[in-house]
Amino acid sequence: MADVILADGKLTPRAIVSQVTLDWACGTDENDFELTIDDPDAPEIERGWYFWLDGSDVGGRIIDRRVTVSGGVSTAMWIGQSWTGMLAAKILQPDANQDYLTVSGKLPDILKSLLKRIGLDSVFTVDSSDASTLSNWMFRNPRYVDAYTGFRNLLASCGRRLDFQAKDNRILLGITPVGIIDNTIDSDLVDFKAETNCRAVNHLIGLGSQELKDRLVVNYFADAAGAVSQTQTLIGVDEVCATYDYSNADLSTLQSETKKHLQELQTGGSVEVTLSDEVGDGLHVDDKIVATDQASGVNVTAVVTKQIVKIDSGILTSTFEVGLPVQSANANYPGSSSSSSGGSPGGGVSLTAGRGLSISGGTINADVDSDDLNAVRQVAEAANKTASDYAAQIGAANKTAKDAKTVADAAKSVADGAKSGMMTDGERSKLASVERGANAYALPKASTDVLGGVRVDGSTIVSVDGVISAHVNGGSGSTGKVVFPIGYVVMNTTGVDPAVDFGGTWRQLPSLGCSMFERIG
Repeated sequence: MADVILADGKLTPRAIVSQVTLDWACGTDENDFELTIDDPDAPEIERGWYFWLDGSDVGGRIIDRRVTVSGGVSTAMWIGQSWTGMLAAKILQPDANQDYLTVSGKLPDILKSLLKRIGLDSVFTVDSSDASTLSNWMFRNPRYVDAYTGFRNLLASCGRRLDFQAKDNRILLGITPVGIIDNTIDSDLVDFKAETNCRAVNHLIGLGSQELKDRLVVNYFADAAGAVSQTQTLIGVDEVCATYDYSNADLSTLQSETKKHLQELQTGGSVEVTLSDEVGDGLHVDDKIVATDQASGVNVTAVVTKQIVKIDSGILTSTFEVGLPVQSANANYPGSSSSSSGGSPGGGVSLTAGRGLSISGGTINADVDSDDLNAVRQVAEAANKTASDYAAQIGAANKTAKDAKTVADAAKSVADGAKSGMMTDGERSKLASVERGANAYALPKASTDVLGGVRVDGSTIVSVDGVISAHVNGGSGSTGKVVFPIGYVVMNTTGVDPAVDFGGTWRQLPSLGCSMFERIG
């Protein structure tokens, strides 16, 4: 019988139950569980509680409840996240104003820091003495990655994997070298089928940032043995070429990712493996299994990508899926396949590697078929449309910026022209230093030879608008004309305006006889 421990939200055990039905998974996808408790001694469970099988990696957090009614019978089931699912529900992202999230130090210290970063340090306790270190390791492809995938990628770079274990009421997160089980599986003990495929891509063109003739382009090649370099050996009919679009990558990133992607494409076929019960004991996600065909000498390497544990009627069975190595824990990758193990009275273990594994030089790698590529193509086309839409918006913004620059240049030209007619700072300083009254000017006295100031002598007539009219001296010997002051009235019989003879401004008055004029100016 498999005993299941139920614990509250603080990981404090509340009960041990054995009458349960469990379907639990961890690895490339799913990372969840369904738990039905039929034990009459079970306490009242609440959302946020935990369960685990002591000493194993099986366990998780209860987050919801599902009720099924059939034939009038109600069945309640608890559902939730496995330990890996809790990590997969968190995202590792760069700090503000940083291109990438970068870590350095010993692996245990890095994991402790990352767990605290995503708020799971109260659930998981890092328990490892691994001395492996990393320097400036970047989460770069993708930049925003779920924590489970990020942890697996990080540890895989050092040949390590995660190791979960429920022990002493704690959930321990260990760091363990990737296990490789070999020398025990051969064709005398294991049946497997391998199919070769020599049409794998051997020339990959990486396309990076920028556009058209300025776009970054790199070329990587694989030889007949699957080794990747920048030297081409397979040409003509033997060349199989493809492109790898990474539109925001700089040169360094484009080179490393194109090379890595071509290495992943070096698939030589597929393999199907079924193991005996005793072989699967101790397997974990990211471990590798090697099988050998004694007749042909072919070595088959399969990567464990998923583990499924079921408990039914007290019997525990394990099933392992083998296929693509580290991928997103939130996606369902069709490159993996699994066996359908029904278990045995003693608890059976089976493992099947089907579509998604391939042979290259005697080693089995991940393979992707046309169905997988169609799915990826659809995602790529959607992403390309989104990128095109953004490009159109950027183009419009560039045009607006160009128009704004034209207006600014015109304004500057006007300002520069206006500036030429304005005082300089030096000129304004000189003007400010001139004393008040320094430019005062007194007119000289007017005379027959000098044009200057004049004054009224008391008899000179000044009009309202400031016009001075002077009387002509009528003394002895004078031949000047008589000057009539304003307001005088003159009569004549000719009807001629007196202004002709005497100057000034006159207006004609009504008269029955002679013409009558009044000086008004």
